[in-house]
Amino acid sequence: MVSLIALAALLEPQDLKPAARSPQSIKATDLPKLAALYSQAYADGTSHTNTEKAADRISAVFEGTHGAPIPQASLLTADADGRIIAAIITTDRALGDRGSRTAFIAELFTHPDHRRQGLAEELLKHAMQALHDAGHRTLAVTVNIDNAAAIAFYLSRDFRRLTQPAEND
Repeated sequence: MVSLIALAALLEPQDLKPAARSPQSIKATDLPKLAALYSQAYADGTSHTNTEKAADRISAVFEGTHGAPIPQASLLTADADGRIIAAIITTDRALGDRGSRTAFIAELFTHPDHRRQGLAEELLKHAMQALHDAGHRTLAVTVNIDNAAAIAFYLSRDFRRLTQPAEND
């Protein structure tokens, strides 16, 4: 079993500075490349490292398994050669027993060779701005409790703990 922690942030206007690599909307034709990137990003064994399983995971997210995808806040960053090097995928889903809907980060990942360059933060800011502009009030995410780097990333960006850790199969 995997223990997860739920975090959420209030959506406010973001200070978007011109970036060397502007985030782009994800298109259906990007899905195979996203799956390959997902497989590479989690090659350390923390998730679906097999490319076929990664493709299934990415397809499932875009098919609505984790809520309806939010296209304007599902973004990618590509390098100068057009290779996708980071992505954020957001969905609109029900949280908790009451079924209230919120924007949710289904995935946020970066190629290992491009980490620590601010790409995830830039994608998160652009997604948060797009969600704010669309009228969303909060953005939530669940993180494996053993992923200290991801938890620190979100906490440093004003996400706060929603729940006690929960067991998830």
